[in-house]
Amino acid sequence: MTDFPRITIVTPSFNQGGFLEQTIRSVLDQGYPNLEYMVMDGGSTDQSVDVIKKYADRMAYWVSEKDKGQSHAINKGFARATGDIFAYINSDDFLYPGSLQRVAEAWNQGAKWVVGWVQTLEADGGEWPQLPDATGLPSDWFVCNPIPQQASFWAGAFWKQLGNFREEFRYCFDYDYWLRIRFKAGVSPLIVHRCLGSYRLHQNSKTVSEWDAFEPEFARVRADYIALLTAKERRAVVRKRRKKEWSKHYNLGWAALRKSDVSAARKHAKAALANAKLTMESWRLMYCAVRGR
Repeated sequence: MTDFPRITIVTPSFNQGGFLEQTIRSVLDQGYPNLEYMVMDGGSTDQSVDVIKKYADRMAYWVSEKDKGQSHAINKGFARATGDIFAYINSDDFLYPGSLQRVAEAWNQGAKWVVGWVQTLEADGGEWPQLPDATGLPSDWFVCNPIPQQASFWAGAFWKQLGNFREEFRYCFDYDYWLRIRFKAGVSPLIVHRCLGSYRLHQNSKTVSEWDAFEPEFARVRADYIALLTAKERRAVVRKRRKKEWSKHYNLGWAALRKSDVSAARKHAKAALANAKLTMESWRLMYCAVRGR
């Protein structure tokens, strides 16, 4: 089907029975005519298998067996894939209606990597959009992970060219893969102005319950690819990361002062000053933190 490239979607899952049905339906109910959908369950002990069986006749493949974690489950799925386009959606996230059609349109226009924006759902019912961060400069990719995974679709050919997800990573195997596509395949994403998916923040999600463990893995990934940049680009990374760190500690310092947490305010003021010694904002925060107000 020339107008409808084959799209392979893999959902890794483990004991997410409360969310899984919405995820599955968000993929299958797209009505996309050339879809290959797989659910790779890690041997769930909740209602997940019963949910999967309800839709099994509309899937290309599913399994429920012990695996080595999220990235291993996704790799098992893509090892079976025949799609022109690959993507994965976690079992507590979901796609928005019409997402696959929009991706197909971009593919037919020549895109090999399509990225949209996503909607974040908070546990208390709040919603806020997450747009892709800047990706135009090489240094942009080393400040943060600029790509929202739930809205990322890439050429299946990259899987043979670049390999699979690195299973030693628990938190940032997607970030590592984006850097491979950008710097080893030399392909930049086409950003489409559309919400393609959504992800939840809840007490059992890694983003909420294990956030402090993310940064060490991000640092490892950055270290693996930073050598691909020129000396000038690496200096730009240092400047941008200092600016990011300054902004974080600056905001946390003032938040601590508003709570009368003088000790925390002084800690963040010191960190802010270390990243931007020449700004009046840093010295003003330090002055107020020392005074305690």
